[in-house]
Amino acid sequence: MIPAETFRQRRSLLEARVGGPILLMGNVTSTRNLNMNQYRFRQDSTFLYYTGCDLPFAAALLHEGRCTLFIPTPDDADALWSGIPETPAHIGERLGMDATADIDGLEAACAAVGVMKALAVPEPGACARASRITGLDLVFQKRSGPDDLVDAAITHRRVKSAEEVAEIQAAADVTVRAFGLAMASTRPGEHEATLGGLFDGFLASQNACPSFDSIVTIRGEVLHNPLRIHTLESGALLLLDAGAEIASGYCADVTRTWPVNGRFTNRQKGAYQAVLQANEKSVSMCRAGARYRDIHMASARILARYLISEKLLRCDESTALETGAHALFYPHGTGHLLGLDVHDLENFGDRAAYAPGRVRSKQFGLSYLRMDLDLEPGFVVTIEPGFYVVPAILHNAGFRAQFRELVDFERAEAWMGFGGIRIEDDVVVTDGDPKVLTTAIPKTIEEVEDLVGSGRSAAERFAG
Repeated sequence: MIPAETFRQRRSLLEARVGGPILLMGNVTSTRNLNMNQYRFRQDSTFLYYTGCDLPFAAALLHEGRCTLFIPTPDDADALWSGIPETPAHIGERLGMDATADIDGLEAACAAVGVMKALAVPEPGACARASRITGLDLVFQKRSGPDDLVDAAITHRRVKSAEEVAEIQAAADVTVRAFGLAMASTRPGEHEATLGGLFDGFLASQNACPSFDSIVTIRGEVLHNPLRIHTLESGALLLLDAGAEIASGYCADVTRTWPVNGRFTNRQKGAYQAVLQANEKSVSMCRAGARYRDIHMASARILARYLISEKLLRCDESTALETGAHALFYPHGTGHLLGLDVHDLENFGDRAAYAPGRVRSKQFGLSYLRMDLDLEPGFVVTIEPGFYVVPAILHNAGFRAQFRELVDFERAEAWMGFGGIRIEDDVVVTDGDPKVLTTAIPKTIEEVEDLVGSGRSAAERFAG
């Protein structure tokens, strides 16, 4: 876990850069149906970054070099229902705060220090409270707060310290083991829900949780497929896109794709090898000074070459990339920032992920490129190229008209039902070679075929 002194230093840097006073608002709990039955709490990532406080109904006031943490005073009944609570004084000491106070006194304390700055947070009630206190019009993912405060948070959070990289590596290590378990347990007749339960359950056994709803599907052409409704059929490809989030809030994000029966068909093997080559090429380019858009285009060029070899495209590589024809089979960007959020800093929009003067392309596929920065040491990014046969894209009348000379849509019909392949790794940019945090998860064809189905099935494991 990250020590209190680190959070103290982060707050000092923030106040020195922006000036004070600054109100950092945390999230609150959300009720499922009764107040006693709540959704799992997740703290706002920027609040967590500067305070280390993962308690709901918390706020922090930075003013004149001091930080006061506002948290609820424990109720007399808490000891009965939740155990003996940690005292506010002990919480403040543990987190390196200068003082603690009851959250009910937040408005009065803020009024006493005058005009202040704040950031929007995900929970609407907490965000509205911050707006009332500061007079700022704050809306999460739309109006994040004053420019100087937003830019400071982006600058501080985007470059990961050695401590942060160690936390992400810890999350990746749990993810590695969970992937190995899922791959070894896969076989025909298994169910997506059972395999997903095995993966998520292993994370829980390691005091971790999914960093997002794990995608476990034989319909890999649905990029963020939320459903787990299919029985695993021999001959199908299973795509698992998932990661662990550990107690500090740092997380991993990995995708692997493998054959349900443990053996790739020739068609699957060819497509898989192309995606793997794109993955490895892009990983190798994750070096300080490299432009992330160029890394994406390198992946796209390799996949365009494969599409041409399969006669799905009727043009050369350069034409495919210039027109976006390849994106009908690779419709997303190569990756994103990673850290306290799976799509780290994405709540601040393209301000966090696009360099000044750079804007998103309007071209299909390229418009989904989530970042266009020159990489710096300390950046942690995902690399996740893919190949998909998406009926909604290939049957789209507009695309058929636009790309009729470049794409063999009749030939593409023979690929319907193929699904999708994505191979994703988490990569740290260093002063030298890129460091892959998820390299221990098998991804070569030989490694995958050796592991898949080599252990007990998920159903057998649940049965004891």
